[in-house]
Amino acid sequence: MTKPSDEYELLLAAPDAIQAKLAQNLLDVAGIPSMLHGMDRDFAELGAAVHMAVARHDLYVPKGAGQVAHAVLKEAWGEGYDKNEGED
Repeated sequence: MTKPSDEYELLLAAPDAIQAKLAQNLLDVAGIPSMLHGMDRDFAELGAAVHMAVARHDLYVPKGAGQVAHAVLKEAWGEGYDKNEGED
C-alpha cells in the first residue's frame, strides 16, 4: 500500500472501519487531524460499509503528531489498542 506523502506518518495499519472511525473521532476531539488512505477498490455498488470492510485503509496523522496521537488512543482504549499500530 502506498503512503500519502512524507508529511504524514502511519498511526494504525488497516484498522477495521469501526476502529478507524472511532480513532478519527478521538483524534479530532484532541485537535489532531487524520486521514484514511489505501488502495481504492471498486465496490461502490455495494455501499460504503462493504468498501471499508474490504479495503481496510491505513490511518495517518501529520508527521510529528504520532506520539500524541498514540497517547490519545492509549488513554481511550487502554494498553491493548496498538495491535495494529503503524511502524513509521
